[in-house]
Amino acid sequence: MAPSVLVIGSGPLQMIIDLDYLSESTIAAAAKTYGEEKPLDVLINCAGIGVHPASWEEATAQDMVNKFRVMTVGPFLATKYFLSSLKNSEAGKIINITSFWASLGENDFGEYISYRVAKAALNMATVTIAHEMNAKNLNITMLAVDPGDIPTKLSKWSGNTNMEQSIQGMVKIIEEATIDISGSFLRWNGEKVQF
Repeated sequence: MAPSVLVIGSGPLQMIIDLDYLSESTIAAAAKTYGEEKPLDVLINCAGIGVHPASWEEATAQDMVNKFRVMTVGPFLATKYFLSSLKNSEAGKIINITSFWASLGENDFGEYISYRVAKAALNMATVTIAHEMNAKNLNITMLAVDPGDIPTKLSKWSGNTNMEQSIQGMVKIIEEATIDISGSFLRWNGEKVQF
């Protein structure tokens, strides 16, 4: 299972809707509960499961499929089902939380193939959907954003990126993002990353 929570708004206007990136029906239900006619300004797809095993030889088909379903298919479906609400925003934004480990150009030591492949596929989905929305003149900006190497439970508390700085940086990206950078891959500090 890959339970997730959709949090909309803040303070007394906050709405919390449970969904599961492994279950299309829960994603569709979450969008319906939110309401297709209501504008949604920002959709953040933050889906991740552990990076291990390190060696590609130890990775199994199940490792590959599970990570792909959670980190690629889940965000794809959330984007699809919340599209109507994003269209109703004056300038909707979709932020797919990815990883620098998904960059082909920056992969200089290998390892963690199942994680890397799923996040690289998420990056491709980001670019592909951004191009298609642009071709339809939709005022929706879609970005792949790397939060950095933050010490979390997911990383077994290893990492060298300060969480508060990362969050502040990502909020700045979201607030300042415009349609002309749609389809970009950015670090939390605003630097562009090569796909």
